[in-house]
Amino acid sequence: MDYYKILNFNMEPFSNSPDPGLFYNSAQHLEILQKLEISIRLKRGLNIITGDIGTGKTTISRKLIQKISLDDSIKFYLVLDPGFKSPISFLKYLLHLFDPEKRYESNDETILKETIKDHIFTYGVDQHINIVLIIDEGQKLSLPCIEVLRELLNFETNNEKLLQIIIFAQNDFDHSLERIANFKDRINFYYQLNPLNFKESKNLINFRLEKCAVKGQNKILFTHFAHFLIYRTTKGFPRKIIMLCHQIMLSLIIKNKTKAGFLIARSCIKQMFPDKTMVRPGFIAIFLIFILFGSLYAVNDFKIIPVFDQFSYFDQKTMKIKTLSFPLKTKELKTEEPPDKQGKENQNSFESMPEIKTNINKPENFQDINKTAFKKPAVYGSIPIPKNATLAKMMRTIYGSYRSSYLNKLIGYNSNIDDPNILKAGTNIIFPVIDYSNNYNDKKIFIILFETYNFKKSFNAALGYQGSDFSVRILPVWKNDKRFFFPVVVNKPFISMIEADKYKKNLPEIIFAECKPVSQIKNAEEKQKG
Repeated sequence: MDYYKILNFNMEPFSNSPDPGLFYNSAQHLEILQKLEISIRLKRGLNIITGDIGTGKTTISRKLIQKISLDDSIKFYLVLDPGFKSPISFLKYLLHLFDPEKRYESNDETILKETIKDHIFTYGVDQHINIVLIIDEGQKLSLPCIEVLRELLNFETNNEKLLQIIIFAQNDFDHSLERIANFKDRINFYYQLNPLNFKESKNLINFRLEKCAVKGQNKILFTHFAHFLIYRTTKGFPRKIIMLCHQIMLSLIIKNKTKAGFLIARSCIKQMFPDKTMVRPGFIAIFLIFILFGSLYAVNDFKIIPVFDQFSYFDQKTMKIKTLSFPLKTKELKTEEPPDKQGKENQNSFESMPEIKTNINKPENFQDINKTAFKKPAVYGSIPIPKNATLAKMMRTIYGSYRSSYLNKLIGYNSNIDDPNILKAGTNIIFPVIDYSNNYNDKKIFIILFETYNFKKSFNAALGYQGSDFSVRILPVWKNDKRFFFPVVVNKPFISMIEADKYKKNLPEIIFAECKPVSQIKNAEEKQKG
């Protein structure tokens, strides 16, 4: 009897085979799948997906095959092991895929290429069949074989590519791309897969449990402690998550239990990863108490400021656990006093000094000069592009949405952007001011998560909420003190305080956040800043 039937499952939930039926639509996996399918149907040519071992490349390839195999106008060929010793053997293998019944004895590379060309033109031009070549383990491709693929991409009409090539490879493949620039230049879509974040890791496990369970009989539960240990051990790599969860399921059967908690997860981790440093239960308890009570509030200028992180910041791109450097430290929340308020702390030490009166005649146009000095700037500031970031995501964080008008204005301020779809990490992007007055009147209410006059701090704070159950944005406000203020808010305006409070109470992560109308954000004196 299969083990999964004992636990009321129709199929094995944590099989290590790339089953497209158990494909979990994380944000990046779904984006890759959709863009690859679009690229195939538009006949765009070369597409490359890279990622570390166990990030889900093979599963994506199988899911893609499942989708396109239903279309009679698409014919796909799969190369599982492209580690060919020579271009001749590679060409012969491709010909065998195209026509398994024929044998090709010639070792003339030119003749073999012409034969492939005839086959592609017969299908692509005469029969209007879209040919897709999918290559797994692409890091095994030798440079001469990559050159063969480059030449095959030349088979095209005036309007479209006749051969679509999709390569799934480990990150090492990037070195090969750098060495063949004229192949790299032909890439239509490139994406580097990253491990899952904590929320996605948890959702992957729950998705597989629900997908495989007998309807209405799923009693298997992974506690939050178990999810935390699984993520900490696997670092969000899907393959490691599935292997570990399989061992946990076996342990549940042996112990006749239906709940996977801290102790069971910890025991399985010790068996699978004996060299792994484990988290002690006492540390977990102390850690959670600290998070619940210690980091719930931070004090600044006699005002309690909510801190909204639950466990730790997870960098959504690198998926490395960071320390809670923000915004727990009180010194980082000190008020950034405007120039006219600086020095008030030491005011009392000079009270005994005689008053010094000045007799300076102000010019008649003094007010005009003052207005000119505080003219609203044209840009919010600049931000270096985070690793694996997209311009669209950055614009949604800063502007609240991605619009072509915003993009055109941004490109006008950034001559270093040649292609908005290809961004180099570390490049500084200038973000121009966008007028929101028509979208958000002063009565609109927002849930405030963080406040600062510093544009970069605001952006980094917003990144800390990626992967949450709500989306956030920066809401730049031109304040009465003649400078921009950058609160991080939930990207959802409310028409009443009651509505905002009701929304907030359903999300424990932000339950202590403050709700403010836009007018109050503009006019109130600043009391909390980053």
